[in-house]
Parts: sequence; structure tokens; C-alpha cells
Amino acid sequence: MELVQETEIFERLLQAREQRQQQKLYMVENGYHLVSLQLNIPGFPKSNPLLTAFIKHVDAAFSRYVMSLNANNSWNEKHEISDAAGDSIIYLFAQSKNVASELKQITEAFEQGFELGRIVDLDVLDANGIPVSSGKAKPCFICEHPAEDCRKNKRHAIAEVRQSMENAIAEYLEREQTKLIVTKVASFAVQGLLHEVALSPKPGLVCRHSSGAHSDMDFSSFVNSTAAIAPYFLQINELAAGFDGKDVSVALPQIKNIGLQMEQSMLAATNGVNTHKGAIFLMGLSCFAVVRVVRQLGYLKLNALSSTIQQLTRGLVQRELCAADEQQELTHGQQCFLKYGLQAAGARGEAEQGMPTVLHHALPYLNSKVAKRLSQYSDDELKHLLIPVLLKIISVNNDTNVIYRHDALMLEQLKQRAQKALRDWECNRQQTYEDLVDWCRKMKISPGGSADLLAVTLTLHLCQTEFTKDSND
Repeated sequence: MELVQETEIFERLLQAREQRQQQKLYMVENGYHLVSLQLNIPGFPKSNPLLTAFIKHVDAAFSRYVMSLNANNSWNEKHEISDAAGDSIIYLFAQSKNVASELKQITEAFEQGFELGRIVDLDVLDANGIPVSSGKAKPCFICEHPAEDCRKNKRHAIAEVRQSMENAIAEYLEREQTKLIVTKVASFAVQGLLHEVALSPKPGLVCRHSSGAHSDMDFSSFVNSTAAIAPYFLQINELAAGFDGKDVSVALPQIKNIGLQMEQSMLAATNGVNTHKGAIFLMGLSCFAVVRVVRQLGYLKLNALSSTIQQLTRGLVQRELCAADEQQELTHGQQCFLKYGLQAAGARGEAEQGMPTVLHHALPYLNSKVAKRLSQYSDDELKHLLIPVLLKIISVNNDTNVIYRHDALMLEQLKQRAQKALRDWECNRQQTYEDLVDWCRKMKISPGGSADLLAVTLTLHLCQTEFTKDSND
């Protein structure tokens, strides 16, 4: 019975190859050279989800490679074929603009430079239907002998070669997916920071048209600072991607080490002005947690995100705030904590509790208002979308920036004004918000901690939209 099935499979394979060859000959009749991409995988089946995903990745890589050589001389047509012979992609190059031998040189160079080039076959058929060969033997995937020689002499079992190839493909695709996650999360972090500072007007905060309650920083300061710290998000994300331990709290010193480098770069870019210290801390933790969760689950689950941040920062308030010595030089946060206790736990308290202001208030509120991807919003639409989110944050956040520069009573007054401004904004009465902006400027009130949380909220929304459970199915 098995022999009959194998015979039928082999016959279908031969038939598919013959039909594919006839298709190729038909395609070149109109003056095209043809390049066909397929995978050199022994055994059956010739196609499965892993191989299909891989050939799509190779297609994208080869497409970029060809475009990088000459952007004005790409293929005229591209066709995808999937049959008993496996998955294949056909590129048709105009004979009037291309030389078949040069196309062969291009395909060879790509195969040699591609990490799994031994698995990739890029064949060239000229406009006359004649194969263009380099005459070079492809090396075996397992050893350094010519692949054809290993096949004839049966040096390796077909199952062994196939399994080795599929393992290599799976590992390669996983690494590429990790790179994509690391890069996207870093990009979303920068987007969150830029959208926050660009939002204008804001109560007491730096925006594109005002320095708010500040005299030592402006919009340009924040642009320079964001550019300076942006590359370090990649480092944090790579740290998260490579972390295999169960207890993530041991990664906190490494995250803080990168954070200190970010602070140094920030201060160098702003002539010593602190524009993003709180954001560096909260965004760094958030990025690490997002990458960690997405790598583990395949999507961003907010409960897992909150739990990861809590594990990262376990005992942080006790170590860095409760244990602060009044005799030493204290940070602004430590001074506030000694005076007001947990009400002034600030970014450390927010993190150790798993980002409740973001995950329980700001992010659900933003998600309820969003009707499309943020990239599809115009500048004015973003303004009207994000201002109430900022108000929501200010109305519930115990902002230590406000407590330090003023006191707890001023913070409560600000929160109450923000609540009223939010209620009025939702009823299309914007004057209350404008009054709040004027009041904060006159009183020199700057809810900088709330601005940091807005940036984190935006970043997590972008991550949540990108890394959904459905997108992993």
C-alpha cells in the first residue's frame, strides 16, 4: 500500500514538473528571460507551512537584492506557483534590458551570500527557453562534498538531510521573527515619545508650539533627546529576546545599565537638561516586557506584560525609596517619597505595581476611542484623540513632578481640574482644557510624569495592535 502511494506521489511530482516547464517556456515567448525560485528539499511533501513561509522570506530577500543592484531594472512580472513539485516563484525580466548570463551571475551571488543558500535554487532560462548554467556543483547541506555526488553515493539518508534542512529553516525564521519584533518595538517606543511631545497644546508640558512651564527646554530639546536615546531601545529589546531565565528580576541591573547610558546620551544632546529620565525608565521596562511576552506567547497579552514588569521591579520601592538615607544626596523622587510616602512613589511605584495607570486607565480609554490604526490619523485627528487620553492620565496619576515643584495639595487641584476638563472635552466643550493649559503655564505646573505615561500608553497601543493573537495564527 505504501509503495503504491509513493508511486502515485512520484508520478504527480513528475507531472507537475513537466507542466511547470511548459509554463516557463510559454512565459518566455514574449521576449523575457526567466528566473525561477524554488527550494532544494529532498523527500516529500515538497510543500508545507514551514517551507512556504521560508520561500516567501527568500522571495522578499531576493527582491531587495535585485532592487539594490539597479532600482530601474527589476523584473516585469512575478508569478507564484504551488503544486505537487512544491512552491515556486517566477520572475520575468525583459530581454531588451537584461542579459541572461548577467542574471545568472546575480542569482549565484545571492545564493552564495544568503545564509541558507544551499537550500535555495534560482534557475535562469533565457528568452529562447535555454537554461543558463554556471557549471558549478552545489555543495551538500550536511557535508562539503558536491550534493549530487552525495545523492548518488547515498552518503546521507534522505530523511536525515530533510530534517537537517527543516531544522535550519525553522531556526532561521525564528531568528528573523525575533529581529522583526526587536526592531518594531524599538520603533514603537520612539513613535510614542515623538507623538507625546508633538501633541499641542498641553498643560504645562513642552510641545511643538510651547515650552509650557519650562524655561530650560523646548520642542527641539525633546527631538534631540529622542534621537539620542532611540538606538538604546534596540539594546534593551535584544536583551529581552536573548533572556532565557525564569526570574526576570535578574535582568533589571542590565536594563538599568543601558538606561544609564541613555541618560548620558540624553544629557549630552540637551546640554545637561533632563528631558526623558522618567520616560527612559518606564519605556525601557515596557519594551523589555513586550519583547519578552511576545517571544513567549506569540502575541502581546497585557496581563502577562503587567506581571513581567512587576517581576522586574519587585522590591524596587523598598530598595530605592524606603531605604533612602536623609543624610545622603537625595534625588527628587526620594525627597518626595520621604515627605509624602507611597503617594509619591512615582515611576518606581507605577512600575512595581505593573503599570496600573497605563493598563487600567489610559490604554483602555485610548483603545475605546481608536477607530483605525494610528498611522492613518491626520495630525489634527491625533490631537483630538490624544488630548483626552492625557487628561485621563493626569486625573488619576500621582505625578511626582508636580509634588516636587509644588506640593500634594497642588497635585490634587490639578487632578480635579483635569477630570473636569475631560468631562467637558467629551461633551465638545474644549474651553475648560484651554483654561487648564493657561493655568498650568501661569502656575509653572508641569505634569511630566503623566507625559511619560502617555508615551508608554501610545507605545503599548501600537504593540498591542501589531502583536495580536490573530496575527500569530
